[in-house]
Amino acid sequence: MLLVLFNSHKNDKITSMNNTQNLSKTSEIYENIWVCMDKGVNDRLSDYHTFSLSTSCKMIPEIRTVVLRGCDREKQRIIFHTNNLTKKVNEIQDNPNVGALFYDKKAKVQIRFNGIAVINNGDEYCKNRWNKMSSQSQECYYQNVAPGKDIQYPEIVKNQLENKLSKNFTVITINIHRIEWLYLSSTGHTRVKFLKDKKFSGQWIAP
Repeated sequence: MLLVLFNSHKNDKITSMNNTQNLSKTSEIYENIWVCMDKGVNDRLSDYHTFSLSTSCKMIPEIRTVVLRGCDREKQRIIFHTNNLTKKVNEIQDNPNVGALFYDKKAKVQIRFNGIAVINNGDEYCKNRWNKMSSQSQECYYQNVAPGKDIQYPEIVKNQLENKLSKNFTVITINIHRIEWLYLSSTGHTRVKFLKDKKFSGQWIAP
């Protein structure tokens, strides 16, 4: 386990958070955010492996849990997979502005992303990611009933794997323009924001 220490500006005490590195500067927090994202991609037991995705379509908010499938610090984006027949795809088409919420319950750290979602379906990018998936994961995209559709009983839904890229397999990339990091502590919470137009330099804000 890594040790994360945070130097609180409120009382100048070093507060133990988890075990990674000293996060007394906003630049160190930004670095650690991407370490957490990378861990979420590669460690299915990590709290960062899944996140809550929020969308808004026709003034109606929606939220659901999705799996983090990729991150790119250089391009400032995170990636997840979905079925092209899900309502979230229609919602993103209507309004590509989305939010992503991560929470590490042990470290008591919340990370929020806001960005523009881009839909990738049936292209070379999807094909490359599809070829790296297990057959078990691929099978999910051959479901015979569209997600969210009313059914008489659960057994109606079946999957039949085919030896080709499923037309329903979709990769969503979120191009990030805002990040907020929040540390929850009994001695006082600490919060930082990072904005793309500020080249993601950190700004302390009130929790």
